[in-house]
Amino acid sequence: MGTILHVDLNAFYASVEQANDSSLANLPIAVAGDKEKRNGIILTASYEARAYGVKTGMTINDAKKLCPDIIFVKPHFKEYMKYSMKVMDILRSFSPDVEVFSIDEAWVDVTGCERLFGSGVEIADKIRYMIKKELNITASVGVSYCKLMAKIASDLKKPDATSIINREDVPKIVWPLPVEDLIGVGRKMKVKLNEIGIFTIGDIANTPQKVLEQKFGKIGRYLWYFANGIDNSKVSSREDEIKGIGNSITTPRDIKSYEEASEVLMVLCESVGKRLRDCGLEGNVVEVMIKTKDFNTFIRQRKIHNYIDTAFDIHNEAIKLLYENWDETIPLRLLGVRVTGLRPLQGFKQISFFEEKKKLKNEKIERCMDSIREKYGYNSVFRASLMVNEVRNLVNIVSDEEWKHKNPFNKGGGRL
Repeated sequence: MGTILHVDLNAFYASVEQANDSSLANLPIAVAGDKEKRNGIILTASYEARAYGVKTGMTINDAKKLCPDIIFVKPHFKEYMKYSMKVMDILRSFSPDVEVFSIDEAWVDVTGCERLFGSGVEIADKIRYMIKKELNITASVGVSYCKLMAKIASDLKKPDATSIINREDVPKIVWPLPVEDLIGVGRKMKVKLNEIGIFTIGDIANTPQKVLEQKFGKIGRYLWYFANGIDNSKVSSREDEIKGIGNSITTPRDIKSYEEASEVLMVLCESVGKRLRDCGLEGNVVEVMIKTKDFNTFIRQRKIHNYIDTAFDIHNEAIKLLYENWDETIPLRLLGVRVTGLRPLQGFKQISFFEEKKKLKNEKIERCMDSIREKYGYNSVFRASLMVNEVRNLVNIVSDEEWKHKNPFNKGGGRL
């Protein structure tokens, strides 16, 4: 039986801000965007602010009502990346098997490292000590026999704590937890499970596997395995395995028309296309994420016949998905685009005779734009179509340092 740690940095963005500015220490702060814009949403709140009920995703105005003395700080993503990289270096000083899950989370397989550094719990405590001493931020670490249980363990006690779940502890510690604490159970799945009388992880574990499969398909099978503490996935330190490249943006204002949404998608598609070309990749699955003003979120995807890597082609498929799945009477607050089904860029592409000239022209245009932007900056050249509603001035496409290791939809590297 192995020993897996899950390291979760506590209130990461806010903790970095407090570490860099001692005047913010022990005060209720929140990292958020500009309150005058739509992206004025809480990204992370310090534990002092959370004590008042301030939560991630809450609007700035709502946070202010709960905590009148809260201090808002604009995000500094490059700084967060620096801290994240330093934390990952600390983890690798204990084991080479480190799997980065996001900017503030990672798994560490310390199996076989006990002779050097002590038991799993001792290693976890040493990691927390080093992070606190060297970076002045804290982490919660879960210790268990598999990745899934290690992650659940890290959530049991926060901040700055080590928690353990052994295999025999699953019925006692894990089963009483609500279903939403299990990986794979989101808001909609929680409602579906509650409708059939399943409210705890133990309820899932004690429901016959066949019943869950009949109700939810293969997802039901996975949930039964997870609820029973069965997870055979390995900690993978490979950083070069890219399964998808995407980007998303919370729009600064309500998007109320297909025309405006199309412009936002084009800006995102340009970003995704450039990253595909930079990585020497092309894909044949286009995915669109949409969040409406009433916070309903859904993702739709389509597999296409050809492999693509240009903004024009990605946008062509993305806009079709948008038209098919969005009623423009409901304003949008977030749009995202991702390309999956990746393979190394091929020298030969099978295209029709009638499309050949148009595709070659678009490829040349985009590679020319790449060259100009690399030399003079991203905003040095843009498409005339983006001047209609000036949406390009409202959408901020983040840099590589900012979007890497964010949520899976934004993540351009690692496993998705």
